[in-house]
Amino acid sequence: MKKAPLFFFAFVLLALSAFGFEKTQNLSLPAEGIVKLEITAGAGFLKVSGRPGPGGIEVSADIVVSGVSDKDMDDYIKDHIELELRKSGGTAVLVGRVRERWLSFFNRDARIDLTVTVPQALPLEIDDGSGELSVRDIAAAVRIKDGSGSLRAEKISGNLWIDDGSGGIAVDGVEGNVEIDDGSGEMEIRNVTGDVSIDDASGGITLLKVGGNVTIGDGSGHLEIDDVGKDVHLRHKGSGSVDIKNVRGKVVR
Repeated sequence: MKKAPLFFFAFVLLALSAFGFEKTQNLSLPAEGIVKLEITAGAGFLKVSGRPGPGGIEVSADIVVSGVSDKDMDDYIKDHIELELRKSGGTAVLVGRVRERWLSFFNRDARIDLTVTVPQALPLEIDDGSGELSVRDIAAAVRIKDGSGSLRAEKISGNLWIDDGSGGIAVDGVEGNVEIDDGSGEMEIRNVTGDVSIDDASGGITLLKVGGNVTIGDGSGHLEIDDVGKDVHLRHKGSGSVDIKNVRGKVVR
């Protein structure tokens, strides 16, 4: 009988930690004088899409926190959420991250889901922590540093550079060159007009329809290459099957 209060208290703690609230904040910044957007994001999804015309930068941030009551949500956001969109010289800076994900008594798991709309011609530099990341309809260069979670980039008119820790990568429709440094996870790259360069530790790679040269250093996982306009260079290939066809240049192993 003496254990009942302790059990009840533990049950209440568990219930509170699973209970959460969500709040949406909207940010905007005129695009006049802006030549680049830098995004730093923590846990949560990040979705960036371009739109035609000058316009401005629009951000919808959904802040989701477990283990905090509705009445305490504003205080938690003030103390632990870093969310801002500002201009620094010719650069727009967007920061959306949680300063402290785990607190001492109650576990408060928090994330910020960011939906960002930008002028299509604005170059992007993204530093993303964890969670799904997608970028589409950008008529400029895109640089991405991603920790973990799936990554998708499509309809990019400039060069695309990706430094990825873990998680699947999907790229479709790049008019410039593509350069990827990847830790682990499956990768599918298709419809690239320029060159493709990949340095991959583990995970399968599929390349379909590349107009330029292909250069790959691969640790492990299957490798499929089909329809390449120029040469294919395999710097090193670890374990896994290799299937290369329809290469109009030479294949160098």
